[in-house]
Amino acid sequence: MPDLDGIAADIHAARRDQSPVRGYPALDIAAGFDVQDRVTARSGPVGGYKIAWNSAKLMADYRMPHPGAARILAADIHEDGAVFDRTAYRELLMEPEIAVILGQPITPDHPWDCADDLRERVARFVPAIELLDRRGAQELHAPSILAGNVFNCGIVLGGPGAGPDADLTSHCTVTCAGRVLCDAPDTAPQPVLEAMAFLVRHYTSRGVTLHAGQVLMCGTHAGITPLAPGDEVTMTVTGLGSVSLRVAEGGGLRG
Repeated sequence: MPDLDGIAADIHAARRDQSPVRGYPALDIAAGFDVQDRVTARSGPVGGYKIAWNSAKLMADYRMPHPGAARILAADIHEDGAVFDRTAYRELLMEPEIAVILGQPITPDHPWDCADDLRERVARFVPAIELLDRRGAQELHAPSILAGNVFNCGIVLGGPGAGPDADLTSHCTVTCAGRVLCDAPDTAPQPVLEAMAFLVRHYTSRGVTLHAGQVLMCGTHAGITPLAPGDEVTMTVTGLGSVSLRVAEGGGLRG
């Protein structure tokens, strides 16, 4: 039996010190999530949750029977237009997504089997950008990645957003450093409410209550993109608004 508390302490210290990501081959998927619980307990309040690998190809690549899931720390949630210090990260990347802002709590005492049942718990849907720092990770060992919260190092939330009845298949445009990464309708890797339902079922099955105001990130619309100093990223979703961030060489927010 691997030492789950020891692995959690190691992962927590590595992120704090910006040390390279390590693999833990003794972990299976269930143990990876158990370590994630322990890492998060050491790291601070949770502000949201993210889905990962929610496409057939990525699940196959990572040998997962279902998508991945991870926590987002409250301290790592930022407002539209945030500027990030590239020197504070080893390997900074981004994913443009639609985020759910919860308007009501979601408790473990309900099965939440139907995605549409969750609409009434939504305050609004907004465009958002997830930041990740792979810190040199090379292996595709899913349990190790899950244990470390799937490389998440922050999100940026835009707006103004739209309420529970928003069209979540409307046109999405994403640009980075002048390059168009996405310019099409219906670009989510799966229906947003299905992604939300997966996260809800996963975390409530672990006894977690999701609180009003917390954020659910529902999957990238344009893959994963490395970021360099000077890059500006903008995501615009018809009916939801826009979100942007900028990367600087020194100055700005640090992970």
